[in-house]
Order: sequence, then structure tokens, then C-alpha cells
Amino acid sequence: MPAKEVLEFYHLNTPLGAVWYGLKFVGRFILDKIAFFTFIKSWRTVIHRWRGVKIGKDVYIGHEVIFDRVFTDQISIGDHTSIGDRTIISAHANIPSDTILKKIYPRRIMPTKIGKGVWIMPGVIIAPGVTIGDESVIATGSVVTKDVPPRTLVAGVPAKVVKDLNELLKE
Repeated sequence: MPAKEVLEFYHLNTPLGAVWYGLKFVGRFILDKIAFFTFIKSWRTVIHRWRGVKIGKDVYIGHEVIFDRVFTDQISIGDHTSIGDRTIISAHANIPSDTILKKIYPRRIMPTKIGKGVWIMPGVIIAPGVTIGDESVIATGSVVTKDVPPRTLVAGVPAKVVKDLNELLKE
């Protein structure tokens, strides 16, 4: 994504703004690499918070989880959520090359929200702008392209509701 578009999104269209954001981006990039190699789970969560991801209490983040590297602060995760290894969570989509396809697929930046008590199994991909409802389960390898209702199990490519968990979770 061109730096100009990122700076416009964050209202940093000045030379000082560009330097500030550039330093912030490099810092986030370095923290991302540190988190990738960190084997202590609580440290990974803290490092991703430092990167700008909005993370609630008692959240587990597995190994090699990739959060959007440019719009990290557009991702939020509720309390008591678990994110499995090698999951990808994005908050923007764009075509980085100069192609005519940009006319029909323009840059999109959309907040991605993960609710409370969610279990995201390993290898899941979550597209920009998706909201995952509280106490939902996302099955291994799913590609989530649409909002997920609370207390449901979704699976597949693209992910679809396969089970309503409300009856199972009644007290």
C-alpha cells in the first residue's frame, strides 16, 4: 500500500507525520518478529498489544499468528479469547501492484473485531471487516469472510455456520 494512502488514513499528511509513522511502522515490524519467536505465551500477548492490537484480558495468542502489519490498531480481541497457531487476521485489503484491477478492487480498510470467549483454532484466515460474535468457535483451516453470529461453530472455505452452540451452553 502506498505510504501516502496510509498517512492519509491516519491524518499524518505532513513531513513530520511521515517520519513519526515511519518510526512507528518499523517499531511494529520489529515487535512482530520478536513475537514470532517468543515461546512464552503471555509475552506474545503483551508484544502484540505494544504493536497496537487491542487485546482484552486473559487472551491466548498461539505461535506464528499474523496480525495486519499496516493497520494493526484496527484489530480488537475480546477477553478470554484463544487464537490458534498460524492464524492470519487482517484489517485491510489492496492490490499492491499497479494494475487496472484497482478500479474494481479499491483499497479497503475495515476494523476486524473478535468477541469475548472466542476459540479460533489453528490455521484460520480472517478477512478485513469481519466481526466474530462472543463465544463462537472457528474450526481449523477456515476462511472467515463474513460476520460470525455469537455462540456458533463455523467451518469451511468460506466459513459457514455448522452448529448453533446456544443449547449446549445453557446453564
